[in-house]
Amino acid sequence: MSAPASDRIPVLVDPESAAAALENHSDYRVARRIGPMDRRRGTVGGPGELTIAVVDVETTGLDARRDAIIELAIQRVRIDEAGHIVETSRPRSWLEDPGVPIPAKVSVITGLSDADVKGRCISDGEAFGMLTDADLVLAHNARFDRGFIDRRLRLPPMPWICSLEGLDWGSHGFEARTLSSLLLRCGLFFDAHRAAGDVNALLHLLDHRLACGTTVMKELLVAGARPTWRVEVPNAPMPARAALKDRRYRWDGDRRCWWREVSGEEMELERAWVASDIYAGAREARISRITWCERYSSELMD
Repeated sequence: MSAPASDRIPVLVDPESAAAALENHSDYRVARRIGPMDRRRGTVGGPGELTIAVVDVETTGLDARRDAIIELAIQRVRIDEAGHIVETSRPRSWLEDPGVPIPAKVSVITGLSDADVKGRCISDGEAFGMLTDADLVLAHNARFDRGFIDRRLRLPPMPWICSLEGLDWGSHGFEARTLSSLLLRCGLFFDAHRAAGDVNALLHLLDHRLACGTTVMKELLVAGARPTWRVEVPNAPMPARAALKDRRYRWDGDRRCWWREVSGEEMELERAWVASDIYAGAREARISRITWCERYSSELMD
């Protein structure tokens, strides 16, 4: 006869021992919750180090011209030549009252209510200084974040890197590109959709060592420093639009054209394809050079 439930001795399992056992079993994967990244050092920085400002925003909507920031988070880090994070600064985040009710779907995603942001505002001067004193700014969806930040803070031209678009994640064995999915593939998880938490999560992703031996941060720096070319196709014939979509062109409603960003090696091939397959020799694409100072800028969209 088994002992009564009240007389049983509880079995205490050490979480790390259990996790280690599961990690060694082919039928299980273990994900660990990330904590704050806090790295301090007492030595002077070495040659080739850079200061990166990692940013994230939560907003009332997707259009930087109409919608507003309700949360901004920034954390600056120092990275060495190999792309390792060697020092972190104090993270900063601000809530801001947008002056209109927060849409219900945004509140569901972020957990922020009108009461949370009432009377709150971003310290523009502090945020501006943290960003402009850095060598580069980095976001997981820089095309989105930069639009809001540039319009709010009027930053001078400076390099931006995007961890969503700036790396060929598939070639490194990652199936999806959301921050949560990428970290889960690294064996990590976090509570998403608050700006400060997303910034901290992104730091852990940047510090991850890829199978090729380099960190995510190093790969992003190398790719981001290379100039690219924006190929624009205005007034494309209606029958050609399917071909443009198949070739990964996007529609820019403001500039009224299809566009795609390509490498220097692809540029001449793309120029020839547009001239022959889209315009039938009647005209050519508009092509402009893009560095990481212009990349993801809202000015390219205006």
